Amino acid sequence: MLSNYVKERETIKNELKAIFANLVHAHEILNISIKECDTTKFQEAKTYTMNMSNKINEIENYIIKVLALYSPEARELRRFVAYLKITGELLRMNSNTKSFIVGCIDIKDIINDNIINDYLLPLHISTLNALNMTKEMIDIDEEDELQDMFNKIVVEEHKTDDLYDLIEEQVLALNIEYKSINQILKTFRKIEKIADRTIEVANLLLYYKVGGQLQNI
Repeated sequence: MLSNYVKERETIKNELKAIFANLVHAHEILNISIKECDTTKFQEAKTYTMNMSNKINEIENYIIKVLALYSPEARELRRFVAYLKITGELLRMNSNTKSFIVGCIDIKDIINDNIINDYLLPLHISTLNALNMTKEMIDIDEEDELQDMFNKIVVEEHKTDDLYDLIEEQVLALNIEYKSINQILKTFRKIEKIADRTIEVANLLLYYKVGGQLQNI
C-alpha cells in the first residue's frame, strides 16, 4: 500500500499533467483551426484554458501543505520546488494561449494565407511538439532518456525562434498600416513565447530528476 506522502505526491503530479493535457488539447484544436483557416474552432480551444488560475492556486496550496506536513529533503524537495515553479510557467503558457486566440480573431481579415501556411503553421507545429514532449517528460525518470527529450524540446524551441524571425520579415514587408503590423507580430509572438516556456519547464524537470544546476539555454 502506498504511503500517504506518495499518494499526495502522485496527486500533485497528476494534477500538473492534467493541466498540460488541457493546454495540449487546446493547441491541437488551434492547429486544426490554423490549417483550415477556421476561427470558429478557436472558441472551442479556449474552453480548455478556462479557470486555470483557480486550478493553479489549488495545486500550489496543495504543494505547500505537503511541504509543511512531510518536510521532504534532497531530491524530493527539489521535486516540489520545481513543481511550484512549473505552475507559474503553466499559467504564463495558458495566458499566452488565450491572448493568441483573441489576437487571431482580431487579425483574421488582415493576414494573408501565405504567411499562415508557410510560417504560422510551422511555428505552431513546433510549439505543439514542444508542449507534447514536455508533458511526456513528466513521466520519464531515466537520465539518458530525460536528456534526450530535453534536447528535442530545445530543437523545437530553436525552430520557433527562427520561424518567428522569418514571420517578422514577411509581415514588415506587407503594405498595411503599422498598427496592423504590430497586432500581427504581437499575436504570433505569443506562440513563440509558449515554446520558450516549455524550455523552462523541461529545465526544471531535468533539475529535479537528475540534480546538478539549472541549464542556461
